[in-house]
Amino acid sequence: MVQRRKLPFPAIPSAVKKAPFGIVGLETSAALTYTYLVKPGHLTPLQMAEKMSYNPAKIIGISDKRGSLEAGKIADIVIFNPNVTEKIDKNKFASKGKNTLFHNMTVQGKVTTTIVAGKIVYKED
Repeated sequence: MVQRRKLPFPAIPSAVKKAPFGIVGLETSAALTYTYLVKPGHLTPLQMAEKMSYNPAKIIGISDKRGSLEAGKIADIVIFNPNVTEKIDKNKFASKGKNTLFHNMTVQGKVTTTIVAGKIVYKED
Protein backbone atom coordinates (compact mmCIF):
# COMPACT_ATOMS: atom_id res chain seq x y z
CA MET A 1 0.00 0.00 0.00
CA VAL A 2 1.33 3.42 -0.99
CA GLN A 3 1.44 5.98 1.78
CA ARG A 4 0.48 9.48 0.80
CA ARG A 5 2.13 12.29 2.57
CA LYS A 6 0.46 15.58 3.21
CA LEU A 7 2.01 18.38 1.17
CA PRO A 8 2.86 21.61 2.96
CA PHE A 9 0.37 23.89 1.15
CA PRO A 10 -1.18 26.75 3.07
CA ALA A 11 -4.90 26.62 3.82
CA ILE A 12 -7.05 28.10 1.09
CA PRO A 13 -8.74 31.32 2.30
CA SER A 14 -12.54 31.18 2.30
CA ALA A 15 -12.72 34.19 -0.04
CA VAL A 16 -10.85 32.18 -2.69
CA LYS A 17 -13.21 29.22 -2.21
CA LYS A 18 -16.20 31.52 -2.87
CA ALA A 19 -14.68 33.36 -5.85
CA PRO A 20 -16.34 32.91 -9.27
CA PHE A 21 -14.28 30.73 -11.56
CA GLY A 22 -13.82 30.37 -15.29
CA ILE A 23 -14.03 32.87 -18.09
CA VAL A 24 -17.36 34.37 -19.11
CA GLY A 25 -18.09 33.48 -22.73
CA LEU A 26 -21.80 33.22 -23.29
CA GLU A 27 -22.52 36.90 -22.64
CA THR A 28 -19.95 38.03 -25.20
CA SER A 29 -19.99 35.21 -27.78
CA ALA A 30 -22.64 36.58 -30.18
CA ALA A 31 -21.17 40.08 -30.45
CA LEU A 32 -17.60 38.76 -30.73
CA THR A 33 -18.60 36.22 -33.39
CA TYR A 34 -20.43 38.90 -35.37
CA THR A 35 -17.58 41.43 -35.01
CA TYR A 36 -14.67 39.14 -35.86
CA LEU A 37 -16.22 36.49 -38.11
CA VAL A 38 -19.35 37.85 -39.80
CA LYS A 39 -18.38 41.49 -40.45
CA PRO A 40 -15.05 40.58 -42.09
CA GLY A 41 -16.83 38.00 -44.27
CA HIS A 42 -15.46 34.75 -42.76
CA LEU A 43 -19.03 33.62 -41.93
CA THR A 44 -22.47 34.63 -43.17
CA PRO A 45 -25.14 35.50 -40.58
CA LEU A 46 -26.78 32.15 -41.36
CA GLN A 47 -23.51 30.29 -40.75
CA MET A 48 -23.16 32.12 -37.43
CA ALA A 49 -26.65 30.95 -36.44
CA GLU A 50 -25.84 27.37 -37.45
CA LYS A 51 -22.59 27.34 -35.49
CA MET A 52 -24.19 28.81 -32.37
CA SER A 53 -27.47 26.86 -32.35
CA TYR A 54 -28.07 23.98 -34.76
CA ASN A 55 -24.56 22.49 -34.70
CA PRO A 56 -24.24 22.45 -30.87
CA ALA A 57 -27.73 20.90 -30.60
CA LYS A 58 -26.69 18.23 -33.10
CA ILE A 59 -23.40 17.52 -31.28
CA ILE A 60 -25.11 16.95 -27.92
CA GLY A 61 -27.94 14.93 -29.46
CA ILE A 62 -30.92 17.27 -29.02
CA SER A 63 -31.39 18.49 -32.59
CA ASP A 64 -34.68 16.60 -32.81
CA LYS A 65 -36.10 19.07 -30.24
CA ARG A 66 -33.88 22.17 -30.32
CA GLY A 67 -31.46 24.12 -32.48
CA SER A 68 -33.71 25.34 -35.29
CA LEU A 69 -37.01 27.14 -35.85
CA GLU A 70 -38.83 24.18 -37.40
CA ALA A 71 -42.49 23.56 -36.56
CA GLY A 72 -42.84 21.32 -33.52
CA LYS A 73 -39.43 22.14 -32.02
CA ILE A 74 -38.94 23.91 -28.70
CA ALA A 75 -38.79 27.69 -29.21
CA ASP A 76 -35.31 28.74 -28.05
CA ILE A 77 -34.63 32.04 -29.80
CA VAL A 78 -32.07 34.81 -29.48
CA ILE A 79 -32.89 38.19 -31.01
CA PHE A 80 -29.66 39.88 -32.06
CA ASN A 81 -29.33 43.49 -33.21
CA PRO A 82 -26.28 43.75 -35.50
CA ASN A 83 -26.57 47.55 -35.74
CA VAL A 84 -25.52 48.29 -32.15
CA THR A 85 -21.94 49.18 -31.29
CA GLU A 86 -20.96 48.96 -27.65
CA LYS A 87 -18.13 48.34 -25.24
CA ILE A 88 -18.05 45.06 -23.33
CA ASP A 89 -18.42 45.88 -19.63
CA LYS A 90 -17.81 42.96 -17.27
CA ASN A 91 -19.64 44.85 -14.53
CA LYS A 92 -22.90 44.54 -16.50
CA PHE A 93 -22.72 40.75 -16.85
CA ALA A 94 -25.66 38.81 -15.42
CA SER A 95 -23.20 36.07 -14.46
CA LYS A 96 -21.46 36.10 -11.10
CA GLY A 97 -18.23 35.51 -12.99
CA LYS A 98 -16.59 38.67 -14.25
CA ASN A 99 -13.42 37.13 -15.69
CA THR A 100 -13.11 38.12 -19.34
CA LEU A 101 -10.38 38.97 -21.78
CA PHE A 102 -12.76 41.31 -23.58
CA HIS A 103 -13.52 43.97 -20.93
CA ASN A 104 -13.64 47.43 -22.55
CA MET A 105 -13.42 45.97 -26.08
CA THR A 106 -15.70 47.64 -28.64
CA VAL A 107 -17.91 45.15 -30.52
CA GLN A 108 -20.66 45.26 -33.11
CA GLY A 109 -24.02 43.69 -32.26
CA LYS A 110 -25.97 42.88 -29.13
CA VAL A 111 -28.40 40.25 -27.91
CA THR A 112 -31.59 42.13 -27.08
CA THR A 113 -33.92 39.26 -26.16
CA THR A 114 -33.55 35.59 -25.23
CA ILE A 115 -36.50 33.20 -25.37
CA VAL A 116 -36.22 29.71 -23.86
CA ALA A 117 -38.98 27.16 -24.43
CA GLY A 118 -41.23 29.98 -25.65
CA LYS A 119 -40.74 32.20 -22.56
CA ILE A 120 -38.78 35.46 -22.51
CA VAL A 121 -35.94 34.99 -20.03
CA TYR A 122 -33.97 38.12 -20.94
CA LYS A 123 -35.06 41.39 -22.49
CA GLU A 124 -32.86 44.44 -22.79
CA ASP A 125 -34.06 47.38 -20.72
